[in-house]
Amino acid sequence: MRVLITSALLLLFGFPAMTQSFEVVETNKVFVGKVGEKVAAEIPIKNLTDRPIQIVIRRLDKVIGTSQSTYICWEGQCLTKEEEQIPLSKRISAQEVSKKFVSTLEAGLVPGISSVKYLIYNRDNPSDAVEYEVNYTIEEAVEEKFLYESAEIQLKEIYPNPVSEFAILNYNLKDEDVQAEIVLHNVLGSVIGKYDLTPFETKLKIVTEDFNPGVYFYTLYLDGDGVTTHKIVIRK
Repeated sequence: MRVLITSALLLLFGFPAMTQSFEVVETNKVFVGKVGEKVAAEIPIKNLTDRPIQIVIRRLDKVIGTSQSTYICWEGQCLTKEEEQIPLSKRISAQEVSKKFVSTLEAGLVPGISSVKYLIYNRDNPSDAVEYEVNYTIEEAVEEKFLYESAEIQLKEIYPNPVSEFAILNYNLKDEDVQAEIVLHNVLGSVIGKYDLTPFETKLKIVTEDFNPGVYFYTLYLDGDGVTTHKIVIRK
């Protein structure tokens, strides 16, 4: 009889709700960066239980600019911008606050507001899930002083630096009769790229996604003479 009463109560009031096994810490933070920067949004995840859990992270949606890209990183290892989900679940120890999940945004060339939405769930119980939106505010880059200036040309520092996919170099070629060129070379001095600076443009885009990670140098040549050299770091 007691068993029947207990069963009836469970049917009447329902089974106790399952508690959440994890939570996202700092849920209202907005990440701020400058145009041309890489903005890394560290998303702490806390295991609320006394046992390890395995979580999965999937990108659900993104509202970003045309010159921007975003990708998922875990413990310093980043997926490509096309990959929507980490391929393997990730372990978080009992009561651990893991800071290994980073949502990275390549801020692009235009200021504005961007957002990326993720689904984070327990591998062993997919209904144990959290939807989390990462918000970014991208501001106009602070005007930099000229890296090199002469009667023929004004040259600003390349950005972003370090760079992943592409870098931007702003310039003003004041003398149309001068042949201006940027030469990119590695630490051994081998040339890996040459880029003409024309008087009809003020911005040079250098695509770096096919280059190996490492330290490189870019030199400004005027009429075949190297006048200034600076370092650039390429990362993946």
